[in-house]
Amino acid sequence: MSNELYDVVFIDDEVSLTDIFQQYIIWKFKEWKYITFNNPSLAYNAIVSSGVTAKVWIVDMMMPQKNGAEIAEAIRLQNGDKPVILAYTALDRRALEGNDTYRSGMKYFNHIINKREDFSSILSLVEVWVASAAN
Repeated sequence: MSNELYDVVFIDDEVSLTDIFQQYIIWKFKEWKYITFNNPSLAYNAIVSSGVTAKVWIVDMMMPQKNGAEIAEAIRLQNGDKPVILAYTALDRRALEGNDTYRSGMKYFNHIINKREDFSSILSLVEVWVASAAN
């Protein structure tokens, strides 16, 4: 896993969502290299210690051990300006914006989407950003 370049990395403690994402990739983009993490601490360590990098990142905000802002900060330090999508479900948008962790980590995200309301937008953004990174 060290120094791997993935098309997309998805970090979310909800296994059902990473499973849906994987099935979509297998169905539509067989050539993509991807990895999913359901354990945020393992994801963080893979970014910081193993040099995992990606063209596009999808990161959940509210996770145990490491939150999305901490992971996104590590992504920025290791991967520069690669797109990072904040995908949230735990709070509604107003509550999320009032959350101190979210506000402090906002600078690390390119786009914010509620996974439960608009998972298809996440997939569309990933598709566009992966394609543009290939050019």
